[in-house]
Amino acid sequence: MSWAVSRAPSPVPERRWPEVDALEQLMEPRRVARVDHVLGQRLGSITAVFEDIFDPHNVSAGLRTCEGFGLQDVHVITSEDAYQMPTTITKSADQWLTTHRWQQTEACVANLVEQGFQIWVSDLEAEQPLSELPVEGPIALVIGNESTGVSPAIRAAAHQRYILPMAGMVQSYNLSVALAISLQQVVPQRRAQLGGGGDLSIARQWQLRRTWLEYGMRNAKQVRAAYEAKAARGEHG
Repeated sequence: MSWAVSRAPSPVPERRWPEVDALEQLMEPRRVARVDHVLGQRLGSITAVFEDIFDPHNVSAGLRTCEGFGLQDVHVITSEDAYQMPTTITKSADQWLTTHRWQQTEACVANLVEQGFQIWVSDLEAEQPLSELPVEGPIALVIGNESTGVSPAIRAAAHQRYILPMAGMVQSYNLSVALAISLQQVVPQRRAQLGGGGDLSIARQWQLRRTWLEYGMRNAKQVRAAYEAKAARGEHG
């Protein structure tokens, strides 16, 4: 799924970091500002769960959708250790996300519930439309597989089960489309509650920022280490 969206110039945010990253000195200010702006919009309280999706292209398209909506964490449940996502579909979206991989549904659900997430399941057997559910607290949106939908384990653990109303003859939406429709309803409400921004802690934003600034720079880790070593010796430049 590909939507053409025009991007307004990223505003330069007020500096909020505990220190200066050495890599900033070697990058265009516009690139650094873009990273800072996106981090400030990132959501940790909304996540997506992909349960046993057969087609890796569907997961990849879903990850691209999650990144575009500003989610940071996604959960992929699969029994295949060597699962790979085609970068031609994600458009490298997966490098900006934190992907948590699980081999068992129960372990994934238990982890999310322990963190305080409500489990919301897109389920063809549900009767309540998503638009009627209150967006309160951390929410994990679960997308089931292409053949059987969500598993009995997920359905039993769900705090909310919802259906996306359809006016056509087909029974269901493509997985990434269903996810996009779900996020379009949930994310704006969460952002409104937050005053328009994101909710990652400064500490986590800083951790992600150090990784993101490395992308596209040759030997970034070594370059940063060399600059930090110079700073520790009191040298400059």
